[in-house]
Amino acid sequence: MGINAALLAATGTIIMGGLAVGNSTTAPAHEAVSVAASQADTYGVDGMHSSVVFKVGYMGVTNFYGRFNKISGEYSIDLDNPSASKLSVSVQADSVDSNSENRDKHLKGGDFFSAQEFPEISFVGKTFEAAGDNTLKITGDLTLKGVTKTETTVLEWMGDRADPRGGQRSGWEAKITINRSEYGVDYGVENGALGDEVELTVAITGMQK
Repeated sequence: MGINAALLAATGTIIMGGLAVGNSTTAPAHEAVSVAASQADTYGVDGMHSSVVFKVGYMGVTNFYGRFNKISGEYSIDLDNPSASKLSVSVQADSVDSNSENRDKHLKGGDFFSAQEFPEISFVGKTFEAAGDNTLKITGDLTLKGVTKTETTVLEWMGDRADPRGGQRSGWEAKITINRSEYGVDYGVENGALGDEVELTVAITGMQK
């Protein structure tokens, strides 16, 4: 099965669940000013509250969902000056979770992720363009199973606020659709057991550094 971009990258609501982290549209004006001033700061990904989920067709009759449990990275999203933005997100291939221990072992092996040889799946943004209110079009490098290809996604900025436990928190969500066979992950494609197209949802929240 395929993955991880723009692997990339997302926090908001996710296909299989996640957290919505953002400001209320009724927030006082002084809070809105604070948000705008902090978007361009650098945030470290909070792996405990972020999600990377994949969706792939199964037997031509339904979609199957799985996730990765170990997520890291950092980002700086500047909606006013998109070209100044930066983003990198990684997942550990051996953290794949398909709700079956035996299937997870198969996914970590050579038919899929080869997690021992290629432990990290990553997306690194290269170009950032405005794409509407609170959204950026991001083109970057997705690396999966030792293969790096250029992929494009649209990131939605979900919000920025003070965390009750201290510090400043923000979040965003993005989806990437890839053909996993292009990354050397083609098990089950020929016989139709599994689809080639994989949709990745990346729902990220991070803390200001």
